[in-house]
Amino acid sequence: MMKTLLPAAVLATTLAAAPVALAASNDSTAFEGTYLLVQPNESQRVLALNPGGSVNLVSQGQQVRGYTSGLGSWKMTGPDTARAAIIDFNDPETTADGNGASQIVYDLTFSGETDGQFQSVTGQFSGQAFAKGKNPLAEDVQPARKFGNRFDGMRIGVN
Repeated sequence: MMKTLLPAAVLATTLAAAPVALAASNDSTAFEGTYLLVQPNESQRVLALNPGGSVNLVSQGQQVRGYTSGLGSWKMTGPDTARAAIIDFNDPETTADGNGASQIVYDLTFSGETDGQFQSVTGQFSGQAFAKGKNPLAEDVQPARKFGNRFDGMRIGVN
């Protein structure tokens, strides 16, 4: 009787611990926070990765160039990587037909984890600007132009 109970107890303990290990490897809290991103041309943006998968973006150039802050969603794509998709409006360089929305995708690689939070980020973004009235999320709509750049950044912390 003892020989049967021991393997069952080991199996039950292993199965009970498995979901905990899986949950820890999918924990996105190390990414959550606000980061200053600096592009090679010295343009700067603030990117906030919020709990629950929403993202906010503010750029220093939005008033000068005439577009809005961006909003969207983000998700963890690996143990130190994430992807964010953001929409903003009123790109002044879109088309002669009017200025519509832009969709911008950020690929982010994080490093320098301290106290469970990443401190540095590098990556690139690629964007597509659409004419007025065009849905930037529709697969059959062609962009008026494409753009992108790379960046380096760091977490904005409180001392």
